[in-house]
Amino acid sequence: MLPAMLLAVVASAAFPAPGTYRYSASLGGQRLGEWSVSVKSSDRGTEIDENSTATFAGMAVAATASLVLGPDFAPTRYEGSYRMASQTPTVSVTLTPSSATVVGGIGGSTRSLALEPNTRHFVVIEPALLAGLFALPAQLRAWSDGAVTWIAPIPGQEQTITTDSASPPPRPAAAPAQDVALSMQGQIPVTIWYDPVTLVPDVVVVPSQNAILTRERS
Repeated sequence: MLPAMLLAVVASAAFPAPGTYRYSASLGGQRLGEWSVSVKSSDRGTEIDENSTATFAGMAVAATASLVLGPDFAPTRYEGSYRMASQTPTVSVTLTPSSATVVGGIGGSTRSLALEPNTRHFVVIEPALLAGLFALPAQLRAWSDGAVTWIAPIPGQEQTITTDSASPPPRPAAAPAQDVALSMQGQIPVTIWYDPVTLVPDVVVVPSQNAILTRERS
């Protein structure tokens, strides 16, 4: 009985618990807007629904996105809808373990993508959005991967991103003491400070853009 109970506890901690997680965003120290992700189970797997609103350079922008993960947390479907100025692009990504098809986004074309060399999994992370980053700590723990193929939906591009095993950067003031850092190197380096028990990100730092997402607590 005890081993079964322990397995149940481990399984329940394998991904952030269902619920809504809210974040505030800042750019260069100035509040930019609000992001939220809702985690739920569905007949398609684990689903992360995102809503974001921001004001950048006096322009209101907004986005909604849905990221569906399979039993091993590998992405199977992404849908995004964005509103910026007079543009309202949409994009979808359908994934198998070894291939991905991107429809829409910039140019509205259809693109077929494959895993980058020496990687075993895809991740779907839209630059400036949160859903894919929110899932990343749980995904990498489940896979024990040091490198993954990152798909950016709107540009329809892929690249390899790798974990940075060097000493973590300075801990942000908003990161709780128990949080650990996950630093990823690629075109846009990012560090996620997350709770190692719940796997919920508390702070997401994008140094090159001087941008920070901080979890809000009620």
